[in-house]
Amino acid sequence: MKKLLILLVAFAFPALTFGQQDRYQQSMLRAIERVNSASSINEYQGAANIFERIAQAEKTEWLPLYHAGHIYVMIAIEEPDLKAKDHYLDKAQEFVDRALKNAPDESELFALQAFIYPIRMSIDPMVRGMELFDRLNAALDRAIRLNPENPRGHYLRAITTLNMPEAFGGGPAAAKPIFVTAKEKFDNFKPESPLWPDWGKEHNEEELNKL
Repeated sequence: MKKLLILLVAFAFPALTFGQQDRYQQSMLRAIERVNSASSINEYQGAANIFERIAQAEKTEWLPLYHAGHIYVMIAIEEPDLKAKDHYLDKAQEFVDRALKNAPDESELFALQAFIYPIRMSIDPMVRGMELFDRLNAALDRAIRLNPENPRGHYLRAITTLNMPEAFGGGPAAAKPIFVTAKEKFDNFKPESPLWPDWGKEHNEEELNKL
């Protein structure tokens, strides 16, 4: 009887694990679809809340935290009130910090971190520019070093270079080859799963076409 019980547990455990993984993936796909159909801050906020609930249930996963953080970055970009913009960026940073505990060497997380900094800087460029510029470059360097094939690291490097003064090595001429590299990376990028980040390609091509 004892041997039979052990065998039943041995067969049931993998099935339970696969069932949990399937539920996780389906929940994530539904949340991603909700983001894709969102058209207001409230709708984006609702999607972020779903990702946070998934993260609470799946404590070792970094992708739910990533997606929640990315949503708050998008909300911050659209938010005109500077105080509220900072608040949303605080939320984004909170999710990035939590995700990095689960995946400390994930290139996508450092790319998202790098995305946060220039929006912070835009709130008060004179004060925050000097403080955050080195952190921005360090995050981009880390994102590209961890995965040179990650297109988002190159795309954000191109945007950063484009908006830098030419006297400091920036401007359209300096940025164009980086946009070209980012395009090549986007064209060849194969996400590890349907849950993987996929933003940046269209905007990269828009910017490249202007140069």
